[in-house]
Amino acid sequence: MEFKDLATKFEGLTADQVGVLAEFGKNILDDAGIFCLPSCLLGLIQDILKTEEFDLERNRLTIDSLLHIVELVNELNMRCWGEQKTPFGLTGIRYDNQYVGFKDETKIIAS
Repeated sequence: MEFKDLATKFEGLTADQVGVLAEFGKNILDDAGIFCLPSCLLGLIQDILKTEEFDLERNRLTIDSLLHIVELVNELNMRCWGEQKTPFGLTGIRYDNQYVGFKDETKIIAS
């Protein structure tokens, strides 16, 4: 995507707002990565739901939000494989490439 396409893709947002959102997403992926984030969140949700004192009704929206984040990150992972790009190649974030040993590779090449 070219920078000129951002106005169409993110209609209604200013360039500054798109930048803030991009930085927000980058910071999250820099911290946890595409592979770790959904796994860690699912583990957390499972542990929370197993506790006896957990009030599901009171926390339903929080659990739904966490599961939605898991779904979105899993979709990003599937997009990597579908486009045959490493996480670094798709997002510019090195965390996952280093985690799985892709180093600076941008493409997934089947062997």
